Amino acid sequence: MKSAKTHHPAAKSAGVLCGTDFSPNARPAANIAAGLAQRLQTTLELVHVSAAPKHPTASKDLHAEAERLRRQGAAVEEVVLSGAADEAIVKRVQAGSHRLVVVSSLGQRAAVRWLLGSVSERTAERSPCTTLVVRKAAPLEAWLRGERPLKVFVAFNFTATSEGALRWVKELQAIGPCDVVVGYVDWPPEQRSRLGGAEPLPLEGNLPAVQGVLERDLKARVTELLGEGPCRTRVEGNWGRPDARLAAMALEEQADLMVVGSHQYRGFERMWHTSVSRGLLHSAPMSVAVIPLSTREKRAAGMAPPVRRVLAATDFSDLGNQAIAHAYSLVRGGGTVRLVHAMHPHELPRGQYLQGRADRSFETRHAKHVKIAGIKLRALVPVEAAALGIVTEVEVIEHREAGIGIVQAAERFGADVICLGSHGHSGWSAGIMGSITQQVISTSRRPLLVVQPPVK
Repeated sequence: MKSAKTHHPAAKSAGVLCGTDFSPNARPAANIAAGLAQRLQTTLELVHVSAAPKHPTASKDLHAEAERLRRQGAAVEEVVLSGAADEAIVKRVQAGSHRLVVVSSLGQRAAVRWLLGSVSERTAERSPCTTLVVRKAAPLEAWLRGERPLKVFVAFNFTATSEGALRWVKELQAIGPCDVVVGYVDWPPEQRSRLGGAEPLPLEGNLPAVQGVLERDLKARVTELLGEGPCRTRVEGNWGRPDARLAAMALEEQADLMVVGSHQYRGFERMWHTSVSRGLLHSAPMSVAVIPLSTREKRAAGMAPPVRRVLAATDFSDLGNQAIAHAYSLVRGGGTVRLVHAMHPHELPRGQYLQGRADRSFETRHAKHVKIAGIKLRALVPVEAAALGIVTEVEVIEHREAGIGIVQAAERFGADVICLGSHGHSGWSAGIMGSITQQVISTSRRPLLVVQPPVK
């Protein structure tokens, strides 16, 4: 059963839905929902879900609350639904006319009231639109009144869901000033696999080199999504639960609002995927906004950003060296090219390898071999590169698997494109045509330019 009334002749289609059980905690959440609806120039749909169909006081109480919000200037629609609260709200917003759901995190536990402590979490986990769970209303109310900036902490992890969270923050910034901190918690073993390295992993934090790469990448992604406005970023290596550390970071930043993306895993999927958003809904003491994957923007079909950083790998074969020429052609307007050569850690000159245990003689010969490879890389730099404003860097990679070493080097470098030949031969893999290129193709997520041999 449902009933609805509209009391504002100029009201637009409802964009904000607020669930209320008329409890003391629900009242400030409704104030925030009304303020957001006014700022967004849309209608507030005030919803009460009654466990008992045709409850005699539900419509009366709802009308009184709606009238209170109308006196604050909000355009309000009243809706009474029956059934389970979270299911009724989710079904209501599935029609697609709502952009935001606002609920309180606590409520009365009487038989006909919401058990909002759990309803809010279930709603946020299943709603197809953004859900704001209000825990501490005062900072949000002061922000809406223009009295202070809103302190926002965004949980980020380089996925489409966290990108959606950042885009939603941009909408908040259009409503009022926000002090934004974007936090990323990484798992050190995963970064070792992605970036390489041989140093022992620290028990706390990241190695300095890894920290630098992650801070660079996070800052670049945040700037791309939010623009050049004021925003701080934080990166921390952590061996424990990411949601617990992110909640602690938000507390350290004295955040008013935590913003997190959600994959909205269902049923058995939750057994196989750790839900950071679900953990934060449980543990974060501040208000939490959950942005589902379904709200992410489709990437506009257009030109990709200019290529500024290219990693070119060569084994010093003719084809490998041709890939270098193509690499420089990609950054004619200025940029950086990193030339790399992958070498086995046991490799020696003239195709020889370490026999037996490493000793000082091997280390001396190997170091000389590495130095010569670096000199050969520098000799391949086109003479016109500097005049075109192109910076060249060289790196000799030591790795047992050349393809993996190249991919890790590209991650450390932050390459926009990887460029290499398709039939180069490198020492220990000389009999396997294209194996290194195939390994790079299968393991790297970065754009790849493969230079084929000329047709004979």
